[in-house]
Amino acid sequence: MTSEEKIQKAIRLEPYASKSEIPIFPMIITYAGVPAGITQAKLFESNEIWLDSMEKTFQKIGCYPDMVMPVGAADTVFIESMKARLPGRELGDNELFQFIELPVMTEDDYQFLMDNGYQAWKMKHLCAIQEPPVTPNETGIGQIVGRLMEVGKHFGMNRQYWESKNIPLCFHNGCAPAFDEFSMSRGMEDFFYDLYDEPEMVKNACAAATPAIIGQALQGMKPGDRIAMFAMRSSSSFISPEMFEEFAFPYMKQMVEAFYAKGIVSVIHCDGNWLPMLPYFCELPKGSCIIELDGTTDIEKSAEILRGHQCIRGDIPAATLAFGTVEETKAYCDKLINLAMDGGFIIGTGCEVPLNAKLENVQTFMNCLKY
Repeated sequence: MTSEEKIQKAIRLEPYASKSEIPIFPMIITYAGVPAGITQAKLFESNEIWLDSMEKTFQKIGCYPDMVMPVGAADTVFIESMKARLPGRELGDNELFQFIELPVMTEDDYQFLMDNGYQAWKMKHLCAIQEPPVTPNETGIGQIVGRLMEVGKHFGMNRQYWESKNIPLCFHNGCAPAFDEFSMSRGMEDFFYDLYDEPEMVKNACAAATPAIIGQALQGMKPGDRIAMFAMRSSSSFISPEMFEEFAFPYMKQMVEAFYAKGIVSVIHCDGNWLPMLPYFCELPKGSCIIELDGTTDIEKSAEILRGHQCIRGDIPAATLAFGTVEETKAYCDKLINLAMDGGFIIGTGCEVPLNAKLENVQTFMNCLKY
């Protein structure tokens, strides 16, 4: 089977005839600098350096995965739409970048979005989070548009490179639900006050933004593609299941159903503890999602809930890769293989491979189906 055939079988939730059919996906972005022998500051210099580092990383590991990340380190930070400290700028040359939890978005911006549209608000926000901030006039917005076009160019370069090696991309475009985007843009503390003080305003802004997010995400997409959905603030690590049902899930559901109607699978990145929220994914069309879990959500209980409904990707923890032994890594991988055999499962890392991951543990993970 090709890698894409393995992925499609996982999405269709079909049982595996042998463990060799299970797809393997390590989420590698910043870790690529470590096996490549360069600093984080160097990795952030250009997409070309990042792509070369990714190739060197897989050469050092000794094999290729079945899926690969399509967006480089610097572009990943840019599209997350938060202020950030970068290696070689605010941080040391070999330190991991940091997002800054600041209320860049104001309470008035909800109304601004509803009056002027999601795209106008997004451009205003992207101007505000640059370092130094960019004035949201014709010149400033032109700079942002130019940077977005650069991200698109890099994406195309990366796609061409990996597809020449018959390695599929994890996703072909990306977006975030309005709820999660507002939480990150507003800052967690101020956003929680908004949910308490002005719940209808938040919901109205989510309702206004969601069709525009869907339309933007679908640009250039075709049936069979996958779209990343970064729902990083909707877990029970941040909100209650009741809040999820009221504020987050209706718009997430609207997005998944719109993408699925176009033949596109949603790759939902689920940081934090999602166990109380997972039953909601059973309300979505069968096989419409890949649910990415990061090691915080109980993987065995997740498999019980989602089996026969949605595909899971997960979830070897970062702590295991960084501090575990080869034997502990292999044991965890064996657990995942046992869970995977019933189908609907992609063996992956719990979020990104950390900078301090031991190479021998990453190699054990990548080769776990061969033992």
